[in-house]
This record gives sequence, C-alpha cells and structure tokens, in this order.
Amino acid sequence: MSKPTVLIIGATGRTGQRVVDGLIEAGKYNVVALTRPSSLSKPPLVRGVEIRVGDCIADPPAKLAEHLQGVDVLLSTINAEETLAQKLIFKAAVDAGVKRIIPCDFGTPGAKGVRDLHDLKLEVREYLEQLTAASGGRSAYTFIDIGWWAQLAVPAPTVLGPLGDECYTSDDRPVLLTDVDHIGPWVARIIGDPRTANQYVIVWEDELTLRELRELAEAASGEAQALRAKRISVDKDALLKRAAESKAKWAETMEWPPYSAWAFSEYMISIHYLGENSLANAKKLGALDAKELYLDLVQVPFKEYVKKFYEQGGAP
Repeated sequence: MSKPTVLIIGATGRTGQRVVDGLIEAGKYNVVALTRPSSLSKPPLVRGVEIRVGDCIADPPAKLAEHLQGVDVLLSTINAEETLAQKLIFKAAVDAGVKRIIPCDFGTPGAKGVRDLHDLKLEVREYLEQLTAASGGRSAYTFIDIGWWAQLAVPAPTVLGPLGDECYTSDDRPVLLTDVDHIGPWVARIIGDPRTANQYVIVWEDELTLRELRELAEAASGEAQALRAKRISVDKDALLKRAAESKAKWAETMEWPPYSAWAFSEYMISIHYLGENSLANAKKLGALDAKELYLDLVQVPFKEYVKKFYEQGGAP
C-alpha cells in the first residue's frame, strides 16, 4: 500500500520544520514542500523532502492545481501575515480532491472578538468548513492548536526580549503549554487519524498558572532572585493601550515590530485575563484532547523543559 502524500506550506519556518521532522520520523508519509525559489537552499529542504517550487499566494488556480497533484493531505504552517491568503490554495485543494486539509493554527484556543489575528484564523476555519461541507465528503479539515509555546513562557533570555520579563496582575489562570519542538509526532498522528476528520484538536504538554510556571522557570535558572527583580507588572488596561497603539502604528508603517506588539498584547489578554488558553475552555470550544487520543506519546512537563532550557544557556 502506497504512503499518503503530505504537501506542506511553510516548511522552512520553526513550526514547519518540526512538522517535517515528525512526518519523516513517522515513516508513514511521502513529504512534499511547496517552496518559493528564495527558500530552496534552507536546511529543512535538503533531507528526504520532495520540493515543488511555487507560491501559494501568487500562483494562479491552474498552477495551484499542478502543485496539488497526487496530494492526500495539505498542511499549512505559513506566517501570521499570510493567514487569509490560505483560502486560495484551500479552494484549489478541495477542487483537486485533497482528502485532509489543515490550516495554520498551532496557537491558543479562544473565541471571536478578542484577538484580531485569531479572528483571521477563525475566518479561515469557517471558510474551510464551508468548502469541505460542499465537497460531498471528498475533503475534510482538521484544526490543531497547541497552547502557548513553552519557548515563550520563560523569562529572558528568550526571543521575546524585554517582553519576557512581563508578569500580569492576573496570574492564576490555567495556561496550556507545549514545546513547539515536540509537535511533530503529534501532528503525524493527528493527520492520519480518521477520528480527527472534521474535528478540532488541542495538543498540550502541561497546564500551569503564570505564577506557577514563572516560579518553576526562575528556580531552574539558578538566578531566581535576579529574575524576580526584573519582573515588570502589567495590568489589562496597559495591554489594551499597547495593543491599540501598536495596531495604529502597524496600519501606518506595515512593519513587523508594531504588528508583533499588537498581537502579543491581545494574546496576553486572552491567556491571562480571560483564561482562554485552558484545557477546559478548549474542550468547551469542541476540541478533542490529543493526550486522550494518543496515550503512548511522550509529554515533557514544563518543569523538565525549563531545566533543560537553562542548562543549554537559554537558547530559544
């Protein structure tokens, strides 16, 4: 029996690389990357991955159809700024009879009207639901969230810079955490599982409050007192103000720094003030719990993650 073919968009990004790793290690898939010419030399594309050169945003429908020939699963890990542009290739995928389509989520659960970026993702989900419903059962979707990245839950030094020192006045809400470097095996299982067709799945490794995870991280650092001294207390009003100002700045400049500050501020409101990034809320939104589906997959508690993180010098 031939292996199903998975076409990945965004294979050279952080999430995409880990998904590619998981699919290759599973040994059950033919892995194909749709890659722009500018990304052809990047490391993830030189080992065991078939390359199809193209652009899921700029290419016309006929060209997208060529990229999708022989594809069983389409999986997107594109960057946030291209969220709505996924619609183009999703329409082409359903027209081509692709069996399973996974949009780029891989974030935290939540409802409409809280985070602008998440609202765009929900718009894509609704569009994909409509497309697959009209396909007569030929195509199905799967939505995958993974909670907050463990990499972003530790104090500096992290990729967040000074934002990593922020602590929020609401610090007792449960927070789902996953090491993004561990998502590959989960994704490999989810996309080949008939139980996850037309379903939303939440992947998570640990669930802690901000207060708990911060204390674990500071203790593991060996510099707990110094990190506590660097804490910056931020309340909800300050986050709302920063989000509004950054959104306005982004509209003016279309540059990445204000966009990321805007999105980050809204995510912190969702996670720490509204408590949306919890297992209970994910299940309320209809998510299947990946831990319950795949009892054999290894999960690394946050306590173990931060120990290794600081042993390696705080590498992101």
